Amino acid sequence: MKCSAIQNLMLRKLDDELSESEIRILDEHLARCAGCAREYSLLTVPQRIAQAISPPEPSPYFRETLRTRIESEAQNAAIFQLFFGLARRIIPSMAAVTLVLLSVFTYLQLNNPQDDLRTAYEKMLTGADLPFPMIVTERRNITDESILSAIANQGMWQGTNLKLKQQ
Repeated sequence: MKCSAIQNLMLRKLDDELSESEIRILDEHLARCAGCAREYSLLTVPQRIAQAISPPEPSPYFRETLRTRIESEAQNAAIFQLFFGLARRIIPSMAAVTLVLLSVFTYLQLNNPQDDLRTAYEKMLTGADLPFPMIVTERRNITDESILSAIANQGMWQGTNLKLKQQ
């Protein structure tokens, strides 16, 4: 076998990806080829050093800091899971409510085609049985003068000397 093919086998052996027959082929080549044996020896140096050195022991401060951080991230994750769980339940409910309101609005609009869009919307939100009917005058900008005029026209300020200041 050529040395270029053996280099692939050497890398795969370091990753423990070789079959029994491939390990035998590699060992036979390394016994015959000094260059490949030296290269394989250099490739295995980090692995041999890692086996010879004991793993480092983290300090108690590091462990405590890491434990605290993991707990806080777990708590944040729990909050997000709760939020998204609620959102998954609330969004379809809100869509259903919106669909019902849209259906009622459409029904009212189709039932009273003589009403314009604004009037139909007002009928849907403010029933006729409310104690204080809405004050709708004209479709123009709302100013202090128009509000006071509407109040005066409703008779709420009878008996007072309410005069509107002209601007």
